[in-house]
Amino acid sequence: MPAIVSPVIVAAESPAGASTPTSAKALAKDLLPASYAKHAGFTKVVEKVTTSSKTGEKSCPNGAQEAFEDAAGQKGLVSEVVACTTAKAAAVLLAGVKNATSASSIGPPKRLGPTAFERTSGGSTYTIYWQRGKTLELVGLTTDVPASTSSSTSTTIAAPPITAPQQAVLSSAASRQDAQLKG
Repeated sequence: MPAIVSPVIVAAESPAGASTPTSAKALAKDLLPASYAKHAGFTKVVEKVTTSSKTGEKSCPNGAQEAFEDAAGQKGLVSEVVACTTAKAAAVLLAGVKNATSASSIGPPKRLGPTAFERTSGGSTYTIYWQRGKTLELVGLTTDVPASTSSSTSTTIAAPPITAPQQAVLSSAASRQDAQLKG
């Protein structure tokens, strides 16, 4: 299985007067529907919906995640939602992720709003992050990495950039997940 996306979380303190975030179990409904992932070509569920009230972030304690893979086991799609105690806490977490990751050459769909950005890691994982109020969301795509990138020498071969069809899948999945949160 390819290394599926894992968000970068930075420590943030709970602001005074913070409210209780959405429960972890309630967040599951905001994830990308499995039927959508299947329609997009990700037919294997490699991680069923999991929820947690212990994300490791005091100000953003609740989260939900799921992961899918294509039939060939070459591409992965992950959906995650994290609930924070305040919108400010979500913004701080989002800023930490942005500062700790590399920018992608392609941007996210505009309909995700001004907080949305796209990042790449490992040369083959592309993730769109965005904020809706007290909620931080992400959808990530791990793309094919040719076997030629594995080598016993120290030479590093860059993974190919995300293709237009792969970007379309990532953008569409992020937009679909965003609709879940709004709906």
